[in-house]
Amino acid sequence: MSTRENLASRPVELLGHAVKPVQRSSHVRLRLIASPLLHKAVYLAGDLFSITLAHRLAFWMAEHLLLIPRNALNPFDYYRFYIPFFAVILYLFDGYKSPELRRPEKELERSCQAIAVSFLGLVLFNFVVFRSQAFSRYLLVTWFVLAAISLISTRFALRGTYGKLWKAGLCRRRTILVGSAAGLSGYRQLLLVQRHHAFEFVGVLTNSASHSSSQAAIPDVPVLGTLDEWESVLKTTGANTLIVAAPTSSNGDAWFTELLARCRELRVAVELYSGVLATANLNYEHDEFSGCLLFYPQPRWSIILQGFLKRSLDVSVGLIGSIATVVLTPVIGLLIKLEDGGPIFYRSIYVRPNRQDGYYPKFRTMRVDADEILTRDSELRTRFEKQHKLVSDPRVTRVGRFLRKYSLDEFPSFFSILRGDISLVGPRTITRAQEKRYGPLLPKLLSVKPGLTGLWQVMGRQTTSYEAKVQLDMFYIDHWSIWLDLVIVFKTLWAVVRAEGAY
Repeated sequence: MSTRENLASRPVELLGHAVKPVQRSSHVRLRLIASPLLHKAVYLAGDLFSITLAHRLAFWMAEHLLLIPRNALNPFDYYRFYIPFFAVILYLFDGYKSPELRRPEKELERSCQAIAVSFLGLVLFNFVVFRSQAFSRYLLVTWFVLAAISLISTRFALRGTYGKLWKAGLCRRRTILVGSAAGLSGYRQLLLVQRHHAFEFVGVLTNSASHSSSQAAIPDVPVLGTLDEWESVLKTTGANTLIVAAPTSSNGDAWFTELLARCRELRVAVELYSGVLATANLNYEHDEFSGCLLFYPQPRWSIILQGFLKRSLDVSVGLIGSIATVVLTPVIGLLIKLEDGGPIFYRSIYVRPNRQDGYYPKFRTMRVDADEILTRDSELRTRFEKQHKLVSDPRVTRVGRFLRKYSLDEFPSFFSILRGDISLVGPRTITRAQEKRYGPLLPKLLSVKPGLTGLWQVMGRQTTSYEAKVQLDMFYIDHWSIWLDLVIVFKTLWAVVRAEGAY
């Protein structure tokens, strides 16, 4: 029996960690349930279901609500054409290209683009082919609206389902981490901040000089061997993915080239991690002549358009929120006054992008003597300085707890959004005392307008550590797009409804 066969058929112990081999039947089953092909099939089935459901609902609404005769709706069995047509358009927009590896704002962007192109394509096709036949424009428009709602809802429901399965340890890709300790630690931290659990990390392979540093950097994942042992460890553990930080050996290029060639034979997926690429929000294309990746910034018109849409969103939501605040103020103000007779509003101080102090109003949720309580209680002050938030804060009033639970205390801030002082979505506001927590990242934080909500809020609100909040703010700035803002807005609404992480 060869050495490789022997490793694959019996337990081995690498660097003090016993690694239980995966049986052939379990190996096949694990590969199947975590297979990208299965994920794509699930997404395709969901898309076809969504489009069919939208067609049926649109047909019923046109016939029963708009009272359009059935024979004037569209040519016979027309849906058999445009439902597959839509799936093809989604395919062309990479809608089925590793959906489990795609961030939610990219999912939203590609889904909306595919729906819009499908709609325009059908309009043009109808004008050319079905011009002489009866065809209901109302049906097509209704289908477009319902398809957008049903398809996006289904896709995000699937994303949520997979997210719960991954957190439960199911349907994950069994993964080996290969490379330097610093690079792999950065990779793990990037996934942890985003709470992405699609990978099951079964071990680390690194150069022999850094075993101890690798174990310290990634304490919950065992070090299984050196870089040259990747193939035997891959077969022993049954992993189907390799995550490679930039090779650190002297012959790194040759080693990585050989690894890619062998993984292609073994049909094992390989990801190459680079800290530079992880933070560079750039478009890219594959140069098929040289094999290089060409990186280039977004077109200026796209940045201008997205900036305009962001401000339009701020004005629209700011106006609606300001009107709601005017309606709520008499009721909330009365409750605050009845509790302790203090002022209704509180001016929250923050550092503006120009390094000047700014203020935005909130409904007061703390006692009038909140600052004095913090000064007198040294233990309470120490806890506050560490997190800048307190669980079961004794300074919060009874009305204040209710307002905070459902974020009602934030409503007066809509006036600041309408004026343009802050944005609806952005990095968190900080005070002068919090500036030092950002260190050299402070100029980057202050390069954009702060937001009423942000990525840090939808990733756990106050249950997120302060260090994680800093990382989330940086991630938002690096990856900003109008699509990311829309995802954050929807997730914020969901978090508020569930009162998730609020206190």
